[in-house]
Amino acid sequence: MVKNDSGWWDGFFPTFRPVFVLISTQATNAQARYVINKLGLAPGKSFLDCPCGIGRIALPLARKGIKVTGVDITQSYLDEFTAKARRYKLPVQAVRCDMRRITFAGQFDGAGNLWTSFGYFAKESDNLLVLKKIFRALKPGGKFMLHVINRDWIMANYEATGGYEIPAPGGKGLIKIQEKRRFDYRRSINYATWHFLQDGVEKVFEMNLRMYSFHELAGMLEAAGFIDIEGYGSTRDEPISRDKMMMFIIGTKPPRR
Repeated sequence: MVKNDSGWWDGFFPTFRPVFVLISTQATNAQARYVINKLGLAPGKSFLDCPCGIGRIALPLARKGIKVTGVDITQSYLDEFTAKARRYKLPVQAVRCDMRRITFAGQFDGAGNLWTSFGYFAKESDNLLVLKKIFRALKPGGKFMLHVINRDWIMANYEATGGYEIPAPGGKGLIKIQEKRRFDYRRSINYATWHFLQDGVEKVFEMNLRMYSFHELAGMLEAAGFIDIEGYGSTRDEPISRDKMMMFIIGTKPPRR
């Protein structure tokens, strides 16, 4: 299940790992509570986090007694996820797999694709395939949350360059990060060159991300089979608008008739 057809993500995400420091514990906990509330999760319910990364959301859910399965293609992320789960004695399942290749069927009460982990693939049919695979993984009546950056906000705030510094792991100096961007308006793809500089050593990665407006994603969820599509611009249920950076989009797998 580890076939991933090789892409920009192969080397990028292990190097990107220190950037997680920019997300506060408060924000993570608020998002985890939102997932639980919006998907109707409770102790004993099952949740698929795809991709799960280092378990940023999966672990808080597991602490609430939710049966979590995390899928990711980056082995170092899964290693960190499972190590933390063992430390806190949390019974999670971890699966290394390309999210287009998952084979679950009717197993989960809820599922999530969180923190802009969607739109990675050059073929739009592959991005839609991710939604179809997650739809198949859910039980009838199960709910799915897609949490992504809002293209309309990006267009209102687009900058061709960006940069910042973050602490290096272990407190050993700083990592300087610079990003140069180019937006393809015809295909709605952001092409970015990331530069990571630490201790005089620079790593450079090219990445591309398909960005979506709410109406596009709602249409894709419907095409995958979801019903009752809802969209929010924050964990306070504010409406999606060009002033909201992120979108929380929720769909339901039809119950059995």
